[in-house]
Parts: sequence; C-alpha cells; structure tokens
Amino acid sequence: MEFALRMNGIDSSPIRKAFELARSIENPINLSIGQPHFPCPPNIIEAMNQAAKDGKTAYTLTGGIPELKEAMAKKYISGNGISYAHPDRILSTSGISSALFLLFNALVNPGDECLVVSPYFLMYPAMLKFYGAKLLTVDESFGPADLEKFKTNKIKLIIFSNPSNPTGKVLSKEQLHALANLAEATGAFLISDEIYELFDYDKKFYSIGKDYEKTITLTGFSKTYNMTGLRLATILAEKEVIQALTTLQQYTVVCAPSITQWAGIEALKTDMSSYIQDYKEKRDFVYDSLKDHYSLEKSGGAFYFFLKIPIQDEEFIKKAVEKKLILVPGYIFCESKNFVRLSFATEWDNLKRGMTALQELASRL
Repeated sequence: MEFALRMNGIDSSPIRKAFELARSIENPINLSIGQPHFPCPPNIIEAMNQAAKDGKTAYTLTGGIPELKEAMAKKYISGNGISYAHPDRILSTSGISSALFLLFNALVNPGDECLVVSPYFLMYPAMLKFYGAKLLTVDESFGPADLEKFKTNKIKLIIFSNPSNPTGKVLSKEQLHALANLAEATGAFLISDEIYELFDYDKKFYSIGKDYEKTITLTGFSKTYNMTGLRLATILAEKEVIQALTTLQQYTVVCAPSITQWAGIEALKTDMSSYIQDYKEKRDFVYDSLKDHYSLEKSGGAFYFFLKIPIQDEEFIKKAVEKKLILVPGYIFCESKNFVRLSFATEWDNLKRGMTALQELASRL
C-alpha cells in the first residue's frame, strides 16, 4: 500500500503511546496527560444539552454562530485588551488542532522558513514538516538580540504557545514585542497560541495581539474548561486571513460542532478561579518537591514542568515505568533528549505518589 510521500514525515504521537501504556498498568501514576483532571463545569454541559434539546444540531454558518463570535469579541477586548477585536475578525473552528491545520494549509508552501519557539508543542514541527517547510528554532529564553540573526531570513510564519506546552514558560512582554518586531521586519505571520492563557499563576501572561494588530491569536476552550473532546477554538486575525480560513473550512472542517458553540458561550461566563488556584497550589507543590532533586524552572503557566534529567529521556521513562510512573519524553518537544514532561493536572493523591517516585528515581541516578 502506497501512501502520499508527506506521510513519511509523521508518526504516532508518543503522548498517545503514553496513554496506551497507562492503560496497561494497574493503578498507574499517570503524569503524562495534557488535559485537566476536573470535570467540565455542569453549567456548560447543561448549556450544550439545552442546545441539543432546542434542535440546534444542524450545520452552523461556516465561521461560527454570531452569538459566539460576538461573545469572543467582547472577551478579547475586556480580557486580553485587544481593542480592535470584532466578530468579522473571528473564526470558530473545531479545536486548536483544526485551527493549526487551517493555518498551515493556507499559509505554508514547501520550502518556506518558519520560526518556532523551542521547546514547542509537538504538532508545530510535525505539521510544518508535513507541508515541506523549513524549521527554524529559537530557545524560549531568547532576548531581542537573539532574533537579529533571523532578520535576513524570508520567514513565512512565527509560532509559539504562551503559556508554553511543554515547559509552562510565560513569555515576557519584551520577548513578545521582539517577536512582533521580527514579524514586521520579515513580513512573517505571527501566530500566538494562547490555549493555556487562564493558567497564569503569577499574573504575567500578556496577549501580544494587544499591541500588534497583525497577530493571529488562537484561543481554545479545551484546557480551560475541560472541553477537550468537545472540540472548540477561535481564531482572531485580520479580515483577509479570516476570509481565507473560512473558505478553506468550508471544504474541510465545515463548521465547529453546533451544540459545542452554544456551550462555549456559557463557558465564557464561568468562573474558573477555584480550579486555577488548585493548579497553582499543585505547581508550587511539584516545584518544592523536586527543586533539590532535578534541574527545573518553576512553571509560570499551563500545567506542566519540563524536567532536565541526567540520562536520556527514553531510558528515564523506562525506569519510571518500573515505578508505575508515566511521563512524556522530552525529545518530541525539542532537540535534546535530556528532558521529560510532567503534567500536574491530576488528583492530589496521584501527584503525591508521583513526587515520591521521582524523588526515589533521582536518588538512584
């Protein structure tokens, strides 16, 4: 059986493999999962159920129901400080993954140079390779001077997650402005993936779209409200970009799930502060538990730590599995094999077991 050549550049995600491994272990300590452990708030579920009962199960407009786009415009203005947000600049789609699929299809040609902040969400380099782009990277610790070398490149797009998956890094305003300046100098599209924006434990998150109007801002409902399987995200961009993406969506995704869009409106009204506070406490607990055993930066957002380890990640993963501990290897997020990703989106008992296992592993390395 012969598949398209572009399929040679992608493989099954090691994160999914970690999920399968967890299923095969009795009572595993699963710290690999990249989704919230709490249930989707009941008012959001009720809104979705009511939409179904009201018969709102047909195709919606390709760009999304007007009510959701209007609610998102208000959210971008009041929550992110993006004054120019307007429903005409917003597209609703089926999750951030679909948003990226649309963007890469619409923007990337074979041979295009694309800059990714590293460590990165594994889908960025995988899909760029799928479309034949040339991957450029800059470490997330960069300063403005580190971007100067890219100003002579013909960069097509710049993409990053903020806060970061996998490190929890929250980019500073100075770093974001430097990326925007590079985008302006090179003509690149600037894509800010802000799916973890509410998981901002030290109040340092900043939407670069507030200052740079050409930003393509991605907002997801999956992580914030545990709607991962309900598939909903929005894209805020210039009208010309939204028009192109909407046309492409007509021939691919068609529209975001109808009843999920109505649930999204209710989600925007939901106070998630108690959930965020719980994760902040878990963030602090993980850091205090591991800071004397591993080299790690304190996570500023999302719900991950990126642990530097003294042996290669795959070997470390095997040793962890012997303790029923499931982690994700770091090589899928960067070019180094000396890291593992840990998710603290789990119950307290499970997290405490995980910290004990990691401390015991550190003592034997």
